[in-house]
Amino acid sequence: MGEFNFSIDLPVRSEWANVDLLRTSVQNCFTAVFSDIEGCRLLAMVTGELIENAIKYGDWSRSEDQRFHLRVWGEGRSAHVSVENPVQHDDENAEQVLETLGWMRRFPSAIDAYRAKLLEVAAADRDLGNSKLGLVRIAYEGNCTLTAELARGVLRVQAELTV
Repeated sequence: MGEFNFSIDLPVRSEWANVDLLRTSVQNCFTAVFSDIEGCRLLAMVTGELIENAIKYGDWSRSEDQRFHLRVWGEGRSAHVSVENPVQHDDENAEQVLETLGWMRRFPSAIDAYRAKLLEVAAADRDLGNSKLGLVRIAYEGNCTLTAELARGVLRVQAELTV
């Protein structure tokens, strides 16, 4: 069939039920087009995990329209997932996302970062919900590169996968 471009670009209501709906929709959509079933599953997993983070850590107190922005697109052999959600001006979780991704870049691979984070979590006596293990796990299990940026009250987390 050759290489081609694809894109999904949606404003999505910040509701937990939408995580599974979108994860399943992305997987079904791309499975119908591509023969790499495992790659489609990984793309859907990464999409779902980033959506969960947006809902969990987004600032949904600022407006009546409580939506985040999901974009899934591809060019050739690269697939991308971008999730944007509103955050408060001094949001600690958004800063931790940036710090965690910076920490991950110090390692030669996602598996190395994942192993280091597992050891860190195992040695610490703290709440796993604040470990930021999820981001490292997404990069490792999704075989993707994660980046993030924070600008004007919006956190954008983006994943790039080779399919």
